[in-house]
Amino acid sequence: MSQQGLPELRERMTVIKAEMAAQVEEKWTTPHRTQDVFDLKVSARLASHQEYRSLQNRVRELEAAQAGAAGS
Repeated sequence: MSQQGLPELRERMTVIKAEMAAQVEEKWTTPHRTQDVFDLKVSARLASHQEYRSLQNRVRELEAAQAGAAGS
């Protein structure tokens, strides 16, 4: 995948993260809520989301390839 694919990958990751945040928001039952706890719940869902993890790995690979090309 080329450099131009990186923004698309990041955009898809943003969409997935928003979907996970909406799910956490919808299922939130406790009145004890902080932004930190909310963020942790979203991060936990993202960690188990196969597509998000795959995209995350592809973004890292592309960034590493770009850094290597820039250093040459």
